[in-house]
Amino acid sequence: MLAIPFVFPMMQQARDLSQAAEAQGMAQAERAGERSDGVEVAPGDRAHAHALPISAPHWYVTVHGDEGALAQVFALDGSGKVLGPVLGPLPASEPPLAELRSMAVLGNGDLAVVSAKHDATRVLAFGRPDAATGVRPFRATWVAGGPSNPAMVHAYQVAVGPSGALYASNQDTNTITRYNGLGTKDAGKPMPVASGLAAFGTLAPGTVVPNDQQSPEGLGLVRGFAFGPDGLLYVCDRGRSRVAAHDPDTGRLVRVAMDAREGLEHPIQVMFTPDGARMLVTDNKANCVWSQQLGTGETRQLVAPGDGGLNAPSSIALRDQVLYVGSRLGKQILKFDSKSGRSLGVFAELPSNPEFLVPVEQQ
Repeated sequence: MLAIPFVFPMMQQARDLSQAAEAQGMAQAERAGERSDGVEVAPGDRAHAHALPISAPHWYVTVHGDEGALAQVFALDGSGKVLGPVLGPLPASEPPLAELRSMAVLGNGDLAVVSAKHDATRVLAFGRPDAATGVRPFRATWVAGGPSNPAMVHAYQVAVGPSGALYASNQDTNTITRYNGLGTKDAGKPMPVASGLAAFGTLAPGTVVPNDQQSPEGLGLVRGFAFGPDGLLYVCDRGRSRVAAHDPDTGRLVRVAMDAREGLEHPIQVMFTPDGARMLVTDNKANCVWSQQLGTGETRQLVAPGDGGLNAPSSIALRDQVLYVGSRLGKQILKFDSKSGRSLGVFAELPSNPEFLVPVEQQ
């Protein structure tokens, strides 16, 4: 991997070595079917990716930064050590990477990355990593903001939907938009406005969920989103203190899944457990992680405010029974038992505020 232009203090290096040794022991126990990062793991709960060596890239993370060294995707090994940047150079015709946010590992192994600088907002595709360096070569700009795509400004998250279309949440327009998938005739172009939104007037191309100035069902301050096991689009609305479920075909609001009545304040990112039983939400004002049982609607604080040093939670990811949460102001990735919420300590120390964390499985 490439070297990165910052150096951790000696104490952190010692902690990295200690964590690596601990993780190697845990990896041996996992292979025996016993534990994962201090959590008892049933054989059916273990993830395929743990066949990777501990020193291989296990995670990608983006951190808050404008242009320059921090406008990159960084690889983390299985112990949380920062290995280095993974995005190869851009052509001279491309604006520089700036304000990287969401990532999505595509079905063919490529990586889609959001560069969210306002008037240069775009989604770029990078190829599979080089076997020797781990660096991914630039492939193409998949989607770009501009006159033909005015809703994509300061995009926050992207995700590939069930049909292969790309969905994006856009902070400056407070919308969810949709684009033709890679490999299609009109790849990257906005798809038609969702079929149920005609009553709300002329909307920007690609609009799936409008903002609250365009529709009473719309978004106040959008952040992350995820497709639920029911096929609905669950959207974090920081401005309205809620997670709302929308029909991705019609764009219409189906229900409010969680809101201030449960204690929700500023939802940032949302995900669903692999068994489809629970929805997990980071809340950077309540400073906690919420868990909702989808079958009953029961909602509780899975990770209590400030637990484990949590300070403004951002990213959220799950592997085996370990929940990884970005502590944005703490510049850390923290670990928790995904069932009990028990703190399992610090996983990674970062050079800046974590934005998104995604698991990777390639060596």
